[in-house]
Amino acid sequence: MSFRKVFIAICFVLIAMTQAASPAKVIGFYPYWVQYSQFYPKDVQYNLVTDIHYVGVTPSAEGTLDFTDASDTPNFEDLVKLASNNNVRVMLVVGGFEAEEAFKAVASSEVALPAFVAAVQQWIAKYNLAGIELDWQNLTSEEKELYSKLVNALAQAKGSSALSLTVYPSVGEEVYDSATLNQADYVTVFMKDQMTADSPELKANLGAVDVSNSIKSLTDAGVDASRLVPIVPLYAKTFIGATGFGSAHQGVGSGNEGFVPYHDLMDNVFNGSDYTVTFDESSKSELAVSSTQAVVFVGIPTMKAIASQVKEAGLAGLAVYDLSQDHREPIVSLLVTAGLVLRPDVNYKPAKKKK
Repeated sequence: MSFRKVFIAICFVLIAMTQAASPAKVIGFYPYWVQYSQFYPKDVQYNLVTDIHYVGVTPSAEGTLDFTDASDTPNFEDLVKLASNNNVRVMLVVGGFEAEEAFKAVASSEVALPAFVAAVQQWIAKYNLAGIELDWQNLTSEEKELYSKLVNALAQAKGSSALSLTVYPSVGEEVYDSATLNQADYVTVFMKDQMTADSPELKANLGAVDVSNSIKSLTDAGVDASRLVPIVPLYAKTFIGATGFGSAHQGVGSGNEGFVPYHDLMDNVFNGSDYTVTFDESSKSELAVSSTQAVVFVGIPTMKAIASQVKEAGLAGLAVYDLSQDHREPIVSLLVTAGLVLRPDVNYKPAKKKK
């Protein structure tokens, strides 16, 4: 074998080793509405994440983009600045709730589509963003071709910027084309809540088994595993009267319509209470039961199990929804739990306070 061939072979091996060793993403979603709970860019623990997805901006039928909540513009600008100072990438989430009709109009128009793509590139350039995430919710099989058309246009124009897509396995894998999804740099996987007030019996809201099943449904459909990023909720859900998985309940319990942020769950709900907390092996999720209600949530064992799945399956990373709900103490933080599995080289110890 010639020296040139040996050299090329060695290069390919080194490239493969580099790709295999590349660290997984740890993504935190930052929705515009967290300002109303007094969470701001200064409160983000930037060392715990590699990327932040800001939610977001809304498209018009004509292809223009604007902040979903203009009052959050200063916070977005601060977020971009602080993230850059901490070597964290910011992705702009475009779409979301009630953007479906605008996306259909844009993808159906020979005028609006290029205008939309141009608007995306202008936002990326203006704020020096890493790229965008396209969040087209409630997609139907009738809209499959329009979705592919929109993604194709964004992929062809993205240049060095990143393109992420949000998918919803609950709508059915048949509404997505794997070749279309594989054009994205990565794909965030939003799994709907498994436990709602309409469920007759208590079950896990989201366990590691649910994550595994959702990821498998996408890879079986032809989506590259190396592009997938499961989104893990950082909120707990409460239900009155439930005594364990499989038991009946009398509706949602404490919190904001039954929702409790993870940090509040740790600091207040469980503090000095009569809860018994267990880890359910069948669903690989947490369950807490008191004399009045039950709580289903993602805790440290569940997050560790999900992060381990991400690492073992060679997924692109893991995302949390949302940053404002994690606990600030490293020993309790779910982001730290995920990071210890996916980015063990990072120093997660809290900085010493200056005297």
